[in-house]
Amino acid sequence: MLAYVAQQLGYFNDENLAVTLLNKQEIKDLEAGGGRLDAQVNWFQHAVFGVVNGKPQVAVMVLHDAPGITVMVSEASKGEIRSAADFAGRRIAEGASHSAKGIVTSYLASRAGLPSGSYTPVMAAVDGRREAVTQGLQEGTVDVLTFMEPMTTYMKETGLVSTLYDLATRESTVAEFGAVWPAESLLVTPEFLKDHPDIVQRLVNAMRRTLEYVRSRTPERIAELLSSTYLAGKETADAVQAIAKRWPTLSQGDYTVSPGSAQLVIDAIKSAPFDDTLSGQIRAKVKTVDIDASTLYANAFVEEQSPVAS
Repeated sequence: MLAYVAQQLGYFNDENLAVTLLNKQEIKDLEAGGGRLDAQVNWFQHAVFGVVNGKPQVAVMVLHDAPGITVMVSEASKGEIRSAADFAGRRIAEGASHSAKGIVTSYLASRAGLPSGSYTPVMAAVDGRREAVTQGLQEGTVDVLTFMEPMTTYMKETGLVSTLYDLATRESTVAEFGAVWPAESLLVTPEFLKDHPDIVQRLVNAMRRTLEYVRSRTPERIAELLSSTYLAGKETADAVQAIAKRWPTLSQGDYTVSPGSAQLVIDAIKSAPFDDTLSGQIRAKVKTVDIDASTLYANAFVEEQSPVAS
């Protein structure tokens, strides 16, 4: 979303950048033809996966410094499940095991002393998930669920769940894990970083201005700004709510990746019991290699006090 805001406001143009924003299908088509993205907004975990999947990435700016994830327990099970130590033998709706939700859930279990595979993931399919999980809660076939917005709010409104772990903000995440969890970040390829540091700096400048703009505006204003691009065809009320729910995860001025934060994500990924899908098995290779956390980020571009257009 933030890249579309920057584009709409002309911040890329202000930095003399010619930026083309691609949707998921366009990215697939590009990669199918042997092309690669120079830069992307994606979760920091993709820099970790890049070590083994042939798509190395370096994070140059953290845009969201919290995962925005909530782990909930069913009302029927909350007397028995008081922490991740009680996940053993339980049925947990967490999405794909290689997703951020799956990685966070397995890491919570690992930190609580449980071995990999101690619980059973359920209802990973995206289509119809809301209805399936609600039915599972009603029938007692789901014990724990890990979601982001807007699913978190929807599940809470059913009255069938209580919050077990709140990772919706930087503060609550640091309180739980002892470090910031870098979520969506500006990632660039190592080659692009080496060959075009000036362009990387200008991208960072544009995204810094974008975050400052977004934090000083209302969700309604951002929804209006993106109504003809990123949010085209979506109901305004739903768009405003979705944006508002993501507000607490926006970086507040510290856009760096700390060594502890990078290692946190690496450790969490290594604890995950990846599924048998092709994506899962490729990413599972991370568990077999040693990763130098310092190679996954470059803070110089956000630490540089470059002139920013007003």
